[in-house]
Amino acid sequence: MKICRLLVIASALCFSMLCSCTSSQISYDRYSLTENISSSSFIVKRDLNVELNEVLNDGGIVLKTSNVSLQSANNHRWASSLKEQLRVILNDALNKTNVREDLSLNVYVSKFYGTTDGHCIIDMTVDSFKKEKALYTKNYSFNRLQNKDGYQSLVDTLKIGFESLSEEIANDLSMIK
Repeated sequence: MKICRLLVIASALCFSMLCSCTSSQISYDRYSLTENISSSSFIVKRDLNVELNEVLNDGGIVLKTSNVSLQSANNHRWASSLKEQLRVILNDALNKTNVREDLSLNVYVSKFYGTTDGHCIIDMTVDSFKKEKALYTKNYSFNRLQNKDGYQSLVDTLKIGFESLSEEIANDLSMIK
């Protein structure tokens, strides 16, 4: 009888522990970088190609967790293709600066992530061509500490960084005649 009672108590304890494990909240937040962009910038009239480091193509926000590890979030994800969002932001900056539309641009984004110590890092290379003749190649980087903890702050800081780099790229390219 005592063994049955202990078994019932142990079973109830196990059941309550399992239930508490499954009740933790999971965030299914989706993040957009293009909410404040004019709809006209979504129509890209120039030859503007953006490529991402493979780990950035997974759809999740990426964190650098060690010197050799990058981890894509399972539940904190981009609202749409990161590649397309970055393309729209860059196109918006190019339009505002009146960069020539006959230039072809290849942009390779190698870093677009946060780190566990709160830094936001962006690194990319821009190649510009006109009629297949190389005109311009330059590397652009951004590294800034987040204001607060959390994915929202990470996304906000990455957005500020990419918009700033896009303006710098547009200003550099506006000098090409």
